[in-house]
Amino acid sequence: MDNPLVAVILPPMLIVPAMGLLSRVRSTNPLGCELRRKALHIGTGLAALSFPYLLTQPWMVVAAFGAVAGWMTCVRRIGYLRCRFGGVLHDAGRESHGELYFAVALAWLLIADRVAPFQYVVPLLILTISDAAAAIVGRARPIGRFMIFGNRKSVSGSAAFLVTAFAITWTILSAGTAWSPWQVLLVSVATAVATAVIEAVSVKGLDNLGVPLVAWLILSSVSYGA
Repeated sequence: MDNPLVAVILPPMLIVPAMGLLSRVRSTNPLGCELRRKALHIGTGLAALSFPYLLTQPWMVVAAFGAVAGWMTCVRRIGYLRCRFGGVLHDAGRESHGELYFAVALAWLLIADRVAPFQYVVPLLILTISDAAAAIVGRARPIGRFMIFGNRKSVSGSAAFLVTAFAITWTILSAGTAWSPWQVLLVSVATAVATAVIEAVSVKGLDNLGVPLVAWLILSSVSYGA
């Protein structure tokens, strides 16, 4: 983008109105609250697919996501903003800093060294789609509930995460690399299993940070060793 300042303010410009609109959709149903949260989650993640073409310098990434993190903190702490913009994040009644971890993870993925686009795309899509699948399935069909570190999880939610993470990784690596089918399969299984474990054991939204970082580490180690 020719104007870097426009690129820097674009992420906040996308997030603020989306939070305002989704916060107006009130729901007392836990599944309804989760669907609103994940609608914002998915929308932000898909929009972030374009960020490598917009935020082309580290200072732009830091400025953009510093502004997003500052906004999220204000929404959390200032009653007026929380009432009008925070419902989509906080109506579920769970203590979480996931929105801040999400911003940190995106900033890291944009700044981190990479040799191929899939090192950005795969972790981002797992964070966006697999995390949402686990949360929605876990709420709608909580089969095999278990507690871990005080958090209620379900086998069905973890299975949804595992399956979608594998499908995302396998599809993108099959289309975007010259690796052998066996290498693609092994990396896809390793990425899906590792990120599913991180999602299952994370508390207070830490999966939004841990999942993409673990996926990036696995893909980077394989890419540089190839």
